[in-house]
Amino acid sequence: MSPILNALRQQRYVREVTIQYNLCNEPWLKYSISVVADRGLKKPLYTSARLKKGEVLYLETHSCRYELCFNGEKMVKATAAPQPYEPETQKSQNRNLHSTAGERSVTEGDSIVMDVFRWSRCKKPLPQRLMRSIGIPLPLEHLEVLEENLDWEDIKWSQTGVSIAGKEYPLARVHFLSPN
Repeated sequence: MSPILNALRQQRYVREVTIQYNLCNEPWLKYSISVVADRGLKKPLYTSARLKKGEVLYLETHSCRYELCFNGEKMVKATAAPQPYEPETQKSQNRNLHSTAGERSVTEGDSIVMDVFRWSRCKKPLPQRLMRSIGIPLPLEHLEVLEENLDWEDIKWSQTGVSIAGKEYPLARVHFLSPN
């Protein structure tokens, strides 16, 4: 095999990791969908599961910092599956009724528990050390809450950023922080 083909084959498996400096001049990862993507098929490897276990995702544009964190569980009434041509605003209010292996079937009118997430803009980008001393996730006095009680399905990741409840945020940097 030629050295060029061998090099190309090896290059396929190299994941690009680029470090950038955040708004406080600390090293963070350059935003890439691979950083926020689920790490496998097991639920503990899902990004949403990492947030549920206490990690908080901080994301930056070129001028603002945002926080995405688990915001608890919410009891909602199950409704019928959405119609194919249903407006976007109604889709987020309706939850598909389905059952997976080992779960009982959910019928219309039942209450189901749903994980919810909070999307906030940090009022001021703070150094990591200070953030940890204040608390992760940050207390509300350090945030402007933009969306509360988000269903994970309302968060859409793309190659260039994230769409939260229909609003686009072009991202530059990303960092997971845990409270401890």
